[in-house]
Amino acid sequence: MLPSFHALGMTIPMYGVLSAVGMLAAFVLLGFTRKHTRFSEDHALSAALWAIIMGFVGAKVLFWLVEIDQIIADPSYLLHTLREGFVFYGALIGGLCGVGIYALIKKLPFFSLTDYFIPALVIGHAFGRIGCLFAGCCYGMECETPISIVFPAGSAAPAGVPLLPTQIMESVFLFLLCAFLVWRLTKKKPFGTVSGWYMVLYGAWRFTIEFFRNDERGFVGALSTSQFISIFIFAGGLALLLLVKFGVLKKTVLDLPIPVEEEPKKKKDKAEVAEEAAEVKDEAKPEEPKAEAEAETEEKE
Repeated sequence: MLPSFHALGMTIPMYGVLSAVGMLAAFVLLGFTRKHTRFSEDHALSAALWAIIMGFVGAKVLFWLVEIDQIIADPSYLLHTLREGFVFYGALIGGLCGVGIYALIKKLPFFSLTDYFIPALVIGHAFGRIGCLFAGCCYGMECETPISIVFPAGSAAPAGVPLLPTQIMESVFLFLLCAFLVWRLTKKKPFGTVSGWYMVLYGAWRFTIEFFRNDERGFVGALSTSQFISIFIFAGGLALLLLVKFGVLKKTVLDLPIPVEEEPKKKKDKAEVAEEAAEVKDEAKPEEPKAEAEAETEEKE
């Protein structure tokens, strides 16, 4: 693979490039799906900023928690890993906390925001996994299959041996999951529907794919850290879908107020109509005296 490339005298990591592409794709998708919500541009951008900042913090903190033994042995490891080492579930949890904070500030339903943001998160994650392939991280077990990949020397993955491309497998799954979640979002189902489906489907997928990975990562007993978290993600998603099914969660996008930014436009439209009506009346007035004068002339004759 290609961990990095040189341009303009700089060494640019492919993981960073693909992460940037994923973030751009996420913002494009947010712009596309906003028409199926009642969020203003300000709501969308501000909540996204909260999610991004808290997501990076969460990804870094969970990585350090997983590597706590290394940090205790060598505290300087914290500084050495400031620009590398991020855990997706940490980003997810941190991003949701950021969205939650924004929802509290603006008094918006929490799941209305998560339903809107999760498809964008998924497409960003999909591109990020392609970045993992280029970097050689998150690699699969050694396995002779038609789709196995042999990494060159210099990659994070073991070189010269066929490995299962778990990065591409997950990326394909995420693109399909994103399409499914966007479709669910357009259906205007109760808030929590999109979030619930994401948690159930991705939780089940991540728990399964972890059995085929062979990279170094933390463990909780016999399970990897991600598998351990996936159990709670799956259970939480199932609970959400049940709450929707039994009508406990029943608010939809139609229950949200129309964005304030659209109000001035409506008022302006009404003013324009009134102004046009006044102009029509003014144009008709000069004709009346002329008609009266003609009538008086006829009477005199």
